[in-house]
Amino acid sequence: MLRLRTKLILGLTFLFAVTLAISMQGIYRIYQLDRDARLILQQNLHSIVYCNNMLQALETRPVQLASLKEDLALQQRNITEHGEDAATAAAAATVKKLQADPENEELIKSLRQEVLRIAIINQEAISRKSAVASKTASNAILALSVFTLLSLSVYIIFIFSFPQIISRPVGLLANGIRQIAEKNYRARIDLRPGDEFGQLAAGINNMAEKLHGYENSNIEQLKAEKARMETIINLMHDGVIGFDERRNILFMNTVAKRLCGQVKAPGNTVLDTIIHHPAQQRLTISHAGQTYTFVKEVMTVENNRDAIGEVMVLRDISAIQELAAAKTKFIATASHELKTPIASMQMSLGLLADARTGPLLPGQLELVNSLEEDVDRILKISSEILDATDEQLQMI
Repeated sequence: MLRLRTKLILGLTFLFAVTLAISMQGIYRIYQLDRDARLILQQNLHSIVYCNNMLQALETRPVQLASLKEDLALQQRNITEHGEDAATAAAAATVKKLQADPENEELIKSLRQEVLRIAIINQEAISRKSAVASKTASNAILALSVFTLLSLSVYIIFIFSFPQIISRPVGLLANGIRQIAEKNYRARIDLRPGDEFGQLAAGINNMAEKLHGYENSNIEQLKAEKARMETIINLMHDGVIGFDERRNILFMNTVAKRLCGQVKAPGNTVLDTIIHHPAQQRLTISHAGQTYTFVKEVMTVENNRDAIGEVMVLRDISAIQELAAAKTKFIATASHELKTPIASMQMSLGLLADARTGPLLPGQLELVNSLEEDVDRILKISSEILDATDEQLQMI
């Protein structure tokens, strides 16, 4: 499997090769046209120029033999076409004859015809070579057009196919990362691990697998913690109700459910009473023919100093209330029962202190007075206890 860097190098090299091929094809065709043009200029146009110069020399009187011989010599060195050598040789023979008789019009006329023949041969050659050059140009245009179209097709195919080498893996990577970011840790990126994208995908897949395992372990741990907390809450003798930040009920333990009944039932007055009752105050609820007394406590649950819910605890103080009432009644009963013997003791001490029952010795009288003081003190304490228990019973 080729690496990404190798793919990019091969793709750019391919584009460079196609561009270079187009350039070389154009240069070659231009060179052919330039060669044909130079051949026409060198082989034929020069001969026509020489012929024109010789015709001008023949038009003057006397004939300019020196110029005529010079142009004829140049023409003799520039013979390139079929039949041009014979015409040039005939013109050279006539020039020799003309040197002996410069005023001979017949020779001048004959030489003019021979020079014109050389010019016609070169003109026909120019026409023929121009046609060849035109055909060469047409072939060059056709070849370049075909080659350009083929190259353009290759470019278009390359443009639409080569980016897929990068865009497809990038798209798969982006989609996989987005799913993993959305906590879909089961998502996997299907790329071959041959290039850099494949190696990156393998790393991301490995990370997702580890996150999936970590999430499963956390979920199991949270479930276990939740079950343990629910068990602890349900074992509590106090009622517990959990609310979210919008005061929606999240959970209730067994005691709270028993007191509130069907929580979602319309018109649940017990639940409304519990929710709207002030905190840290006693709340009396009648259920199943029994009366229960609770103290409502509310604890706010915070996360980073933001309130995310409340936990309401209903502490059952019914047993404490009953115990306090029983204790108070016992003390009141005991105090009330003590008054009778205390009154008897007071009466007995009064009889002992009365002189009619017989005189007492000073020590005995002092002892009787001390007992009277103790009995009065006990009677006073009993009365105070009885009054206090009456107030406690009224409060209960």
